[in-house]
Amino acid sequence: MSRSLRYMYFIFIAVMFGTLLPAIGCLTESEVESAGLSGATIPVDLTYYTEQLPPYNYMENGTLQGISVDLFEEVTGKMGKKVTREEVNLVPWTEGYQAALSGNNTVLFSMVRSPEREQSFKWAGPIYSDRYVLFARRDSGITIESPEDLKGYRVGVIADDMAIRQLLDIGVNQSQLVPESNVSAIIGRLGNNEIDLWACPEDAGRYFAEEVTGNYYSYTVVYQLETQDLYYAFSKDVPDSFVRSFQQALDAVKQEKDPEGISTYDRILGKYIPSIGLARLNYLTEEWAPFNYQEDGNVTGISVEILEAVCKNIGVNRSRADVRIVPLAEAFRIVQNNTSTVLFSIVRTPERESLYKWAGPFTRASFVLYAPVSSNITISSPEDIDRYRIGAVRASIENDLLASQGVNESQIINGQTPEALFRMLEGGQIDLWATGDLAGRHQMLQTAADPNAYEIVYTLSENDFYYIFSKDVPDTLVSAFQQALDTVRDQRDEKGASDYECIIYRNLGVRCARQTFTDDKVMALVNTTAEAIEKNASDTFRRINAGEAPYRDSEDPGLYAFIYDTNLTIVAHADNIQSVGTNFRGKTDVAGKPFRDEILEGALKNGTGWVDYVYMRPVQTNLYYKTAYYRLTIGSDGNSYIVCSGNYKLCQNRSELMPANNSTASPEELVAFVEKAFEYAHVKGQEPALREFNNQTGKFVDGELYIFAYDTNGTTLALPFQPDIIGTNRWNVTDANGTLFIQDLISTAQSGGGFVRYLYADPADNFTVKQKLSYVMMVDNDWLIGAGIYNPPDNSSIVSVGTDPKVRENLKSFVGAAITYADTNGKDAAITEFNNQNGTFVHDSLYVYAFDYNGTTLALPYQPQLIGTDLSDLQDPYGVNYTKVEIFLAQQGGGFLFYHYYDPARNMTLEPKMSYVQKVDDTWWLGAGTYIKDLSQIA
Repeated sequence: MSRSLRYMYFIFIAVMFGTLLPAIGCLTESEVESAGLSGATIPVDLTYYTEQLPPYNYMENGTLQGISVDLFEEVTGKMGKKVTREEVNLVPWTEGYQAALSGNNTVLFSMVRSPEREQSFKWAGPIYSDRYVLFARRDSGITIESPEDLKGYRVGVIADDMAIRQLLDIGVNQSQLVPESNVSAIIGRLGNNEIDLWACPEDAGRYFAEEVTGNYYSYTVVYQLETQDLYYAFSKDVPDSFVRSFQQALDAVKQEKDPEGISTYDRILGKYIPSIGLARLNYLTEEWAPFNYQEDGNVTGISVEILEAVCKNIGVNRSRADVRIVPLAEAFRIVQNNTSTVLFSIVRTPERESLYKWAGPFTRASFVLYAPVSSNITISSPEDIDRYRIGAVRASIENDLLASQGVNESQIINGQTPEALFRMLEGGQIDLWATGDLAGRHQMLQTAADPNAYEIVYTLSENDFYYIFSKDVPDTLVSAFQQALDTVRDQRDEKGASDYECIIYRNLGVRCARQTFTDDKVMALVNTTAEAIEKNASDTFRRINAGEAPYRDSEDPGLYAFIYDTNLTIVAHADNIQSVGTNFRGKTDVAGKPFRDEILEGALKNGTGWVDYVYMRPVQTNLYYKTAYYRLTIGSDGNSYIVCSGNYKLCQNRSELMPANNSTASPEELVAFVEKAFEYAHVKGQEPALREFNNQTGKFVDGELYIFAYDTNGTTLALPFQPDIIGTNRWNVTDANGTLFIQDLISTAQSGGGFVRYLYADPADNFTVKQKLSYVMMVDNDWLIGAGIYNPPDNSSIVSVGTDPKVRENLKSFVGAAITYADTNGKDAAITEFNNQNGTFVHDSLYVYAFDYNGTTLALPYQPQLIGTDLSDLQDPYGVNYTKVEIFLAQQGGGFLFYHYYDPARNMTLEPKMSYVQKVDDTWWLGAGTYIKDLSQIA
């Protein structure tokens, strides 16, 4: 059996570590001799027993191992004659216990030393400590808060195990205990509801659960018993001199240190206890933003944050300060030399598979080819690639991907860093740059004079990323790292989101996914599952939790079933068994939407329906927009259940957004187009932005959409299809109806931005004069930008809201009142009030929110879990970085914007919204908005 499935992380054991070790010192050779260790005699007729109790003693692939086993060999070796692990008998606990109890020169380990056992054995130790817990089935609904709650429950125990004494001591009646000779029998009884609870050391219990059920998390801890020290126990007939020598040798193994200052005892613990072993590893990464990179002297990025979350989960004292950035080729050489090293972020390939140990995946990205837009390079097939000089980081996966596409090695030019390669692309030394899509874009934003002068011309592949370990890192540590990574992904906090989701949300936001199965398949799976529950609920839940077909598609694991009861407790989940038994009422997705409450409401009201939310995609790991289909059904047990499955959503496409008129773009697309140009102008500055806006083949010309720009005197700054007008003053220009539309554009922009209607010539239709709807924004106090659509719809809701003077004035007044409150009461008091859902500045869907200029959330009353979070990189489905747009608007005094956000009045459904934002002072700003559907809210 794979060791990667074997071991649960030993968090609580590690916590006890500091309290168990004796004072560390160093023994000289003479001190060892005086302690009686030199030439100590081991009786030849001793018999050695142990049991299956990981991580202390257990059989793995035919070899006995564990902390106690390794330590036993070291101690007896120091005594003069090593007793090898092959000489130790692995037997059921009761057999070994009775043998040691009855004498016959027996050594038994690992045993809890307790008052009632004290006089029955002789002792040497402690070895380490162990914590007993009570496990229950995840769907049992059992909650134990105090010993009194244990009354009436049947508890499975191993005969002669210390758990029996612990349970009796806290008031459990002897009649409640169900003794067995082996764990498999106990787990069988638990699965058949013949017992309710199982008393076992936590770490061993996780191991046994995986052995029997195939999943570490089949059972949940419902109560913690005592933590006990573990010892080597000797039958009473073993000579005292031998026991004393054994104890002295054990103390020496703990105290003697190697040149690195680490004792043999500590090294043994580090092999099996992840919190100790992982803390001793070297952590390396490369410069590859946004996953891992250096910023302001600190190593940061998605993979670094995930690493910190994993270390926190296990209890490893490591952070980003312990991570070192080196060139990738050097990092690979280090890892391959058995240097106890972890390296990330690495793509897993067949060529690399056997060279390292692997944990992951933890995220996914695309590898692409970038080219200058001016080069007009078109790649239609892999054969086209071989015509160009292609740059790639030395020893990176990009080299393998290019080779797999048939690219000749002579065409590939290697560089040490992404920056060096981009400089080569910029300088014409290479034609194409092979890199990650996000990594390339990040480098361009940092380095390029004009990041938008480069484009993706070909996608090589989409790959998952892993942490890799040098081959000398024990499997137990790699396994523990993997399990902690799974927990970071799957275990949700009290608000409903996992650490992983929060990290991805902060750094990458939410993506749209390519659908790999149809909505019809989702509905069919829900119906199939509901029918099975109606026939046999308990067996169906078991099969779902085991991830069996058809409840989880083995070929496409994104298609799976999950079940709630009508209290919104998960009773079965084919992709995340850790969630089973958790109540999700009132909990949200990572974006703050309580979608499960919406599922419950819809199921009870309508029986079936669909709900949108944000969630992870199995295997591909990142966050995506998702929609779930649900169905209310009655199980064979007479209880009501809500059966669910979901699909990942494509973002709204142009065909969905097109109004029924001559325009090829909607007002929503128009606004998003201008707001993205507004952000670009602030990031790049006026001169580069105007150069791009005037480029007829540039980023800001898309069909009928193009950016125009004027200064506040009416001088034309950008008009890509009428370049002869650039520099002329158009203040007094009118349209065919005599409207001074340039003045209207300027005054609307100066009033916070908005829509203007007029007549204008359409350059895409031989300059035919048409009705035009433009949207304008001030970039700063001196100039404005805008764009327009021709023959716009007459019934657009966002245009109605955006042109309603009462709506605009009420929003500005609401924000103004909040600023006055902040000025009067101070920042801290104001933030407290803005976060109060029952406060002055929360009126259902109308509420004040607050941020600093870095995009960190200060007030967001309906999404308190996001307070303190950087939301500066979030995008709505139209690609608008709305927080950044708001920051720039606030910095220049204030203004209006449109975007999509989660509506608290509609169970946090993503809805179009108009907000007004305004600066409070140089440290923070406020905003408030109305959802388009709630026009009457403030009208």
